[in-house]
Amino acid sequence: MKETDHGLKGYSYPLTPGGRSSIVGDPPWHYGTEYLNILYRTNPDVIASYLPYPLEPGPDADLAYVAFSRWWSVWEDGKDMPVVNPERTQYMEGAIWTGCSFEGKPGQICLHIWVDNDFSMARGWFMGFPKKLGQVFMTSYHPLNPAMDEPGPQVKMKGIVAAHGERLIEGTMEITERAVPGDLPAPMGLPLFHIRHFPSIEKGAAPSVMELVSLGAENYRYGKTAWKGKGDIVFYKSLVEEHFPLAPVEVLGAYSFSSGYTFDGGKVLFSWV
Repeated sequence: MKETDHGLKGYSYPLTPGGRSSIVGDPPWHYGTEYLNILYRTNPDVIASYLPYPLEPGPDADLAYVAFSRWWSVWEDGKDMPVVNPERTQYMEGAIWTGCSFEGKPGQICLHIWVDNDFSMARGWFMGFPKKLGQVFMTSYHPLNPAMDEPGPQVKMKGIVAAHGERLIEGTMEITERAVPGDLPAPMGLPLFHIRHFPSIEKGAAPSVMELVSLGAENYRYGKTAWKGKGDIVFYKSLVEEHFPLAPVEVLGAYSFSSGYTFDGGKVLFSWV
């Protein structure tokens, strides 16, 4: 734990004398994930509108994908959290990713993302993810259930994102064949460029933080089994959310795989403040 000049401890709020209540503990943070990703083409002008200088569109300026994902996560000094409080180690996410580039280097950026656990939302803000609370659901087949399929050709999987009573995105995958773990089409797998933003408390003032960052990963690994197949995705209009302009004009495919890695910090590339 880090200690402030005033004696309060904690990596993040709430700062307390004991430092045990922080919503997120100190990095490094360790992750394991199951993904259902659907790759598609959308309006490149809409993607470009999300990319302030010095970010630019990626080599394929119209590529995007929706990632439905199931996560298991602990921080370094909380490795016993799966037993202490398992609710603080598991969550679901649904996100829209697009390609981008920085100084000619292709990457990807998360434009919209919903998550169902508060610690993941807070940690995401620290990293530059624009996370909001929502509900995410993914198909999960149990191998010992006599009425359930085992993943394989012709088996279907589904992901759903909803928030505040509105269904936002539905994605479906029909498996056609095995895939090589880690052999993913761009922008999946490219470096992450994100925008960290924290507003000033002073009226009319510029943001306290507005910076472009890159996020890295260590100990990256993929699961032994991965699948690819046909995909379908539907975006629903919302009275609140602004994801609909990123809706697909052509679906290119779907991918199911698992991965794990460690995050131990990023790098500030540019500051608008």
